[in-house]
Amino acid sequence: MNEEKNKIARFHNLLIRPNIGEFLGAFFFSFLACFAGQYQRSNDLIYPFLSAFSLYISRSLVLPLTPAHLNPAVTFLHWLRNEVPLAIAVTFCLVQLIGFLFGVSLFRSLVTQTEFNDYVVMYEIVAVDGVRKINRLQAFLLEVVLSMIFYLAHSLGDRQETTVAASWGFIQFVSYPLYGFTSNITLLLVTSTVSYIFSPLTTPSFLLLYLNVFASLIAALAAWCLDL
Repeated sequence: MNEEKNKIARFHNLLIRPNIGEFLGAFFFSFLACFAGQYQRSNDLIYPFLSAFSLYISRSLVLPLTPAHLNPAVTFLHWLRNEVPLAIAVTFCLVQLIGFLFGVSLFRSLVTQTEFNDYVVMYEIVAVDGVRKINRLQAFLLEVVLSMIFYLAHSLGDRQETTVAASWGFIQFVSYPLYGFTSNITLLLVTSTVSYIFSPLTTPSFLLLYLNVFASLIAALAAWCLDL
């Protein structure tokens, strides 16, 4: 009987509890991050700061339950390092998707579509007077570098929560004026999907998302190689 109870407790602590924490963290982060976007890009400091603060708050709330990856590429990187088993990595990616979907959908239910379009930041190369600030190749390469910086921040032991949030704010600060959102493909997919459902004409093409997927994979592999 004691052995069976120990197995149940171990299953709860190793799988159920971390996944609940990951779901809640993804929900909090996606909901709070929606408020970080600004329609006018007159002040490029506001979005990075609020986005970083949203990540810091969300991770801090759920760290007693989970490692708080809140990003499939971060989970993939931890799996490459043999820090999480494959089963947990797969379930983490799934509950991150569900948590992001709940968070973004809740935000959308509280605002109009116009406000949703104004606040939610997606991947879209910024143009000034019809001239793009950066081409697609440059955006892809920059995305790889920025993502790698963010993923490497998860390798630090001391003050990791602050470092992860600060690195998130930094990479958003760099990417935001050029091509918008960066370094979390699942959150980008969810926000794009919710936006497309309610306003297909104002949503950037889904065809561009494959660039973010490849950039995230390359960045995670590069971060893993640097850790070896």
